[in-house]
Amino acid sequence: MRVYELAKKVGVSSKDLMALLEKEKIEASSHMALLSDEDVLRVEKLVSKKNNDTKQHTEKKEAHSMQSEQQNRVPKKTGSVNRTVKNNTNKNAQRKGRTPQKNNAVQPSLKQQKPTLVEPAPAVPKELVLEPMLISEFAEKMSVPISDVILVLLRWGIMSAKGQRIEKELVSRLATHYGATLIEPQKKVSDSALQQHAAYDIREHALASRLPVVVVLGHVDHGKTTLLDYIRKTRIAEREKGGITQHIGAYEAVTPQGNVIFIDTPGHEAFSKIRQRGSRVADIAILVIAADDGIMPQTIEAIKHIKNAQIPVVVAVNKIDKVDLSRLDVIKRQLAQHDLLPEDWGGQVVVAPISAKTGKGVDHLLEMVLLQTQLLDLKAEENTPYKGYILESKMEKGRGAVATVLGKHGTLKIGDYFVCGDTSGKITSIFNSRGETLQSVGPSVPVQISGFEGQAQVGDFFRAVPKDEWRDAKSTSLSPSAQAQAAGAYQYQDQKDTILLLIKTDTNSSREALVESIEKVARKAPVGISIISSSIGYVTESDIELAYTTGARIIGLHTKVETKALVLAQQRGVVIQQFDIIYKLLEYLEQFAESKRAQEFTTQKIGEALVLKVFDIKGVGVIAGCRITEGKCTKDSSVVVWRGRYKIGEGKITSLQREKRAVKEVANGFECGISVENFADFIPDDRLEVFISVPVTK
Repeated sequence: MRVYELAKKVGVSSKDLMALLEKEKIEASSHMALLSDEDVLRVEKLVSKKNNDTKQHTEKKEAHSMQSEQQNRVPKKTGSVNRTVKNNTNKNAQRKGRTPQKNNAVQPSLKQQKPTLVEPAPAVPKELVLEPMLISEFAEKMSVPISDVILVLLRWGIMSAKGQRIEKELVSRLATHYGATLIEPQKKVSDSALQQHAAYDIREHALASRLPVVVVLGHVDHGKTTLLDYIRKTRIAEREKGGITQHIGAYEAVTPQGNVIFIDTPGHEAFSKIRQRGSRVADIAILVIAADDGIMPQTIEAIKHIKNAQIPVVVAVNKIDKVDLSRLDVIKRQLAQHDLLPEDWGGQVVVAPISAKTGKGVDHLLEMVLLQTQLLDLKAEENTPYKGYILESKMEKGRGAVATVLGKHGTLKIGDYFVCGDTSGKITSIFNSRGETLQSVGPSVPVQISGFEGQAQVGDFFRAVPKDEWRDAKSTSLSPSAQAQAAGAYQYQDQKDTILLLIKTDTNSSREALVESIEKVARKAPVGISIISSSIGYVTESDIELAYTTGARIIGLHTKVETKALVLAQQRGVVIQQFDIIYKLLEYLEQFAESKRAQEFTTQKIGEALVLKVFDIKGVGVIAGCRITEGKCTKDSSVVVWRGRYKIGEGKITSLQREKRAVKEVANGFECGISVENFADFIPDDRLEVFISVPVTK
């Protein structure tokens, strides 16, 4: 039998059972270790004897308590009984030749006597230092059995165990119950520098239990979000575009085994950095593998992230209801090849077959995860400045820059000042994963916060600071141009036969993943692909102007176009392509690049224009006012300028306007304004021949 199975059978925690095994010198490397039949029987006898001793001690205590209560009760006495007692007292006194005397100190009146119910407490020390401590430490300092302390707490409605830490308030209450005098702990004298440093240190004695953070990893479409969907009883998976997760999500889930923080990560190959960050902030990993697929490329990558993060892993073999049970052995063999030896093969890795849709095996999976967290004994400091990591960041209308943060230590409140990477700010709102507004939040709880003065970068370290330090950080923050560079601004270089892109996404991690994926596509593309800018938020008018100036096309992922920007894009002839699924966006780029493959081109005349008037506009340049006399003129055309029989210049059309608006094309008979690259010496009656480049058909 394995250690955790035996612990469940005898009704103790795996951690306590491991301590007992160590005390009895029974070899067990972890809670997954196998115990022999002899060791199992031996442990069962030890636990049984211990439980009997505890039970007997508790019964004796209760009997003693009941007896004391009966002795302290004062029975009601009638007047006749009082007279009888008084007469008997007088007779005895006369028999001995003494006069009966009243002694109120010895015989108080019935009105002065009050029946009391007192819980007797053993003799205890007179003084106790008021500080957080383990229940076992308190019992030792009070010289009382641990079971007695646990029983008192149970009467107060508090479930506890000997290894549980109790805070000052409960220590004070227990000390009062046992009649101890409380004294404040002495403060250690140290110089100011040490005191300032200690303000950010995590003090071991002040640590409290925190919720476990579990990252869910695996290949795309293996059921990670569906598993969390079942656990949280929501329908997150149904809202995902294309059925896949493309953002990092952090959620607090309530389970029968206790509350757990789950981090859901994308499975597509483009989101490698997101999976890596999720592993870095987690305590435990659930590796989801589809039974019908087995280990896939992103599964192997997830295994590497788990090993680098050095966190325990529980393998969930999903879709077990769709395949034969023999597939489970195939997956276990694949896991063994990647140094993840299943427990029933003599290893330490729990392999739990599940069906995320039906919920089969999910309870057992959660039990294994919570078992791992018990052994980790996760702690965090709550009474210290807040520290955490940025999981995701984006822009929201009405709130500006917002970010999802996961705290490791401390408590964050509305109004706190903070620094985060190259930006800083003051907390203006806190929302949990259910969209509820919070006034404060402790460690291990993922929340979305606002109040950033600039865009936070995913993976940045976040910490709350005093106002003075916040002012210093604000004065040394990056300049706007440097912030733009960090946010994804690129140096633009016009290159022939290059596809220019302007990237817009909804979140920072999506932007990062998309840019990296496009760079991979560009390395294999038959023509050049260059990103002139990448940022988050809606497509704005300034984005349209930049794309128009550079000749780029706008690519959007999970984002929208502002109404004014859409109108301007139609006027400027700027192409906007929007996508909800990243792999469809990448497929489009690959096909578009293939269509631009270098080939032979020839020029084709499509029209003629006559210069009517020349305008020299300050800040704009020379514009030839023309009438189209033959065919048409388009914005992507080039022209040859003739004066009489002589050719005097040529160039590409840089601007084509009609009625002071930029247009793509002007037809025969209409007037327009034309600007030509590297030529401005127009005079009336000049003739323009309009040409376009067309591929040579073979």
